[in-house]
Amino acid sequence: MIFGGVFSGLVDGRGAHGKRYEFEPLLCAVVLSMLAGSFSLRKMEAFIDERLEQLNQLFGTAWRKAPSWVGIRNFLLSIDEIELESAVRSHACGLSTPASGRQFIAIDGKALRGSASRVLDTPAQQLVSAFDHDDLIVLGHVEVSEKSNEIPAAQALIESMGLPGRVFTLDALHCQKKRS
Repeated sequence: MIFGGVFSGLVDGRGAHGKRYEFEPLLCAVVLSMLAGSFSLRKMEAFIDERLEQLNQLFGTAWRKAPSWVGIRNFLLSIDEIELESAVRSHACGLSTPASGRQFIAIDGKALRGSASRVLDTPAQQLVSAFDHDDLIVLGHVEVSEKSNEIPAAQALIESMGLPGRVFTLDALHCQKKRS
């Protein structure tokens, strides 16, 4: 059980021939590389290669070499992102327990840097996130629909988290009244 078992319940979507590296240790190695600043597949490969001995010791594996960037890409494409989001979200909510009976959660929307394209005439992708003030952890996020705005996405996020009795803080944007 690595990372407290966050990823142990995920289903490995790779075929039988594509399993040179175990699912959970490889996912944890990728996450560690991202936390260390690797935001390209080649940098992830380099991170794992440079720390192969340490990662083998940490995960109890016997990898002879790091997976290639193509292998990492194929591995990441095989992961069900909804299942991964659900696992991380439930783990984060488990870590976030109100000590005094009150918990403050900030809901805020952000545009993803580098996601807009003037060439393709596409706007930036928008996310709405829930952040726990006390535990300093992101509890979850949802993507804002291209034809919508932050308001319905924030409402859907709050409803999907199922956290009754919490105090949610939002921007003034969310103080609009419905017009009939």
